[in-house]
Amino acid sequence: MRKNILFLCFLLSSCGAVTQEELNAKLAQINRRIEKLEEEQKTIRAQQIRTEERVDALSQNLASLRLEMERLRVEGRTSSPQYTPSKPESAPKSQPAKVEGQPRTQPQEGQRGVEATSSDYEKEYKSALDLYNLRQLNQAKEKFIEFIRKNPKTPLTDNAYLWLGIIYRDLGDNARAEAVWRTLEERCKRGEMVDCNKLPSVYLQLARLYEAQGNNEKAKEYYEAILREFPLSEEAEIAKKKLGR
Repeated sequence: MRKNILFLCFLLSSCGAVTQEELNAKLAQINRRIEKLEEEQKTIRAQQIRTEERVDALSQNLASLRLEMERLRVEGRTSSPQYTPSKPESAPKSQPAKVEGQPRTQPQEGQRGVEATSSDYEKEYKSALDLYNLRQLNQAKEKFIEFIRKNPKTPLTDNAYLWLGIIYRDLGDNARAEAVWRTLEERCKRGEMVDCNKLPSVYLQLARLYEAQGNNEKAKEYYEAILREFPLSEEAEIAKKKLGR
C-alpha cells in the first residue's frame, strides 16, 4: 500500500499543474482512507471473535441444559413409585377372597421386592443429586461415592460417575475429575456397566477439561471420539463446531 502511495506521488509530481498543497491534500486524503480501511478490518475481526465466543457459550449452555433435563428426568422417575401404594388400596378385600389358598400370590411378592430394590437405589441417587443442586458439594461428593460403591451395576451408575466428576471439577480438583471420568470410560470399554448412555457427556467434559488446560491435542482426541462413537448425539454437534466440521 505504501509503495502505491509513493508511485502516486511520483506521478503527481511529474505533472506540472499540481501544486505542493494539492499534492499534500491528496496524500492526506489517501492516508485517511487507509486508516479507515484498517479500522474496518479491526472491527470485522473483533466481531468474528465475539461470534466465536457466543457459539462457545451456546455450546456450554446446551450441555448445562442437558444435565438439567437429566436431573428432572431422574426426579420424575424416582417420584413415580411413591404413588404405587394407591393401587392395592382401591380393592383391599376383594383380592384376598379370590386368591385365598392359591400360591399365585408368591411371584407377585417377589416382583414387589425387585421394585423396592430399584426404588432404593433411585432414591439414593436423587438424594445425592439434590445435595449437588443445593451446592452442598462435599456432601454430594460423599453420597455419589457411596452410591457407586453400593450400586456398581445399575442404569444410574454411569450418571453417578458423570456427576461425581463434575463435583470434583467444581471443587477445583481437576485431577480427580479426570480420574473419575476416565474410570467410567474404561469400565464401559470393558463391558462392566449396565448402561453407558452418559459416556458422550463424559467425553465432552474431558475434552473441555483438556482444552481449559491448554492440551488441545488431547481435547481433539475426545471431540473426535464423540464423532466416531456417538455421531448422532447432541454432543456430536458441539464436537463438529469445535473441530470446524
